[in-house]
Amino acid sequence: MNYQPMNYQPMNLQDATVVEGSYFEHFLILQDPEGQQKISLEHKNHILGRSLESDIVLRSQSVSRDHATLTSLHISAPLLQIFRLSDGTSEKGKSTNGILINGEIRNSWVLMHGDEIVFSSNTKATYIVDPEPPYANGKIGFFLESLHGLAQSANKSGQYAEAEQYLDQILVLNQHLYGDSHPNVAKCLIDLAANYYSQNQLDKAEGLFLQAISIRQIALGEKHPDVAMAMLDLAAIYSTQAIYDKAESMFLEALEIKQTILGLEHPEIAASLVDLASIYYSQKRFLEVKQLYERALKIYRRSLGENHPNSLAVQKKLVSLKKKLRPKWLSWNIIIPSSLLLLSGVIAYTFFAPKTDIACIKVLPNGKAQSVSGDECRQITK
Repeated sequence: MNYQPMNYQPMNLQDATVVEGSYFEHFLILQDPEGQQKISLEHKNHILGRSLESDIVLRSQSVSRDHATLTSLHISAPLLQIFRLSDGTSEKGKSTNGILINGEIRNSWVLMHGDEIVFSSNTKATYIVDPEPPYANGKIGFFLESLHGLAQSANKSGQYAEAEQYLDQILVLNQHLYGDSHPNVAKCLIDLAANYYSQNQLDKAEGLFLQAISIRQIALGEKHPDVAMAMLDLAAIYSTQAIYDKAESMFLEALEIKQTILGLEHPEIAASLVDLASIYYSQKRFLEVKQLYERALKIYRRSLGENHPNSLAVQKKLVSLKKKLRPKWLSWNIIIPSSLLLLSGVIAYTFFAPKTDIACIKVLPNGKAQSVSGDECRQITK
């Protein structure tokens, strides 16, 4: 089945009620050298291959003994069940020929009604759901949501490779639906980039983020909030990897966009300033951190009030930073009482002050006054 661009049509409650009341059956219409078979998919898992022990035997010598695995997946209504086709098996590995789905080589794919599967030059199959599911008539929203749910569950359990397969299919479907430069495609790229980051594949994550930012700039405009959001996400990744020059550059660009949209006194600007401060803090640029905290605190107090949790949190950060910036001799554990400092100053002055001579005058017999030296004066006074 070739996917053609169509309008996104989410399910409504009436559609869900009608379809949910129906019973969906899943089939493979298999064509091999020995003819055609209609195989009902009733079991949870199926192994497909030429081995007679396979759950579904592919009657051709040109396919592998264990060529593919069909796994049942439980999802929410209305479908309740879908099937994922994977190349090879977990025990034997990949097949010799691989599998083509709708003309593209796939390691894994959640099958949709009408999908065409090629196992070899003489062995093919078509996946059928009866009655036709809603997405066959353009209401693909719930199917994409189901794939998102599967990806999230896999991510939560640490099965990042499996989540990647679902996210990759979501990306492919959106590209077929909307083209390569649609904002929905950018969102898919960011989701996939986050998954690569979870797998520590940083180069792939960075490339997808940059691609998503470029799509959003073209589709939405360079000053759109979604552009800034993607930039902030990428800046955060750079920061965690200690790539501070790229982190700062990307963050400042995003901050400029947010300030243009929201103004300089919006609480979100304050939050961004605190985030930027964390990048500077990691580089021990403490004076710049202090300036950012002070600016953020002013914004929070004006917009949210002095007792708002955000204001109090930044104030606490600022107090802690000021203690860090205080000279060591002024730190709390070696502070000298002010009275002691004053007394010590007096002692020091008394000890080091220059001793000046005493001014002394002696009266001569003729009645005239005469100045004498300090030593002589002290002798007289004795």
